[in-house]
Amino acid sequence: MACQSPKEKQLASIRDLEANDSTFSDTLIGQLKNAYLDFVIKYPGDPQNAEFLFKAAQRCIYLDEPKSAIQHLDSMLKNFPKSNLVEEALFLKAYTLENSLRDFNAAKTAYQVFLNKYPKGELAADAQFSLNHMGESPEELLLDEGQE
Repeated sequence: MACQSPKEKQLASIRDLEANDSTFSDTLIGQLKNAYLDFVIKYPGDPQNAEFLFKAAQRCIYLDEPKSAIQHLDSMLKNFPKSNLVEEALFLKAYTLENSLRDFNAAKTAYQVFLNKYPKGELAADAQFSLNHMGESPEELLLDEGQE
């Protein structure tokens, strides 16, 4: 352990926090989110940063910090456009805009961006469903389902 670089120590700390993340302690989840973001700031060129920004956004959503989640997703999408997490990040951004921030105009735009880029993606049907039923209550969704 004593021979580890500061970067290796920080990654080890992140792994330790991730091992405890499943306890769903808001404190631990917040610490993990901060550890991801600290790493991204300290090591801006590291290839793990796309994943860390995405995971930080997920933790922000859990902690009811949707605006921060959108910022981290936007940063990931801008700085890591070739990441294998782009598809999930685009969908998560649209979903967060719709369900957490209730910004339906921005959510519609985000879902459309997603569908334009991933028309046959794993989440394309979900994105299209959300576009078709944006803002509907659970009761309205059930009525729509009964009419199809």
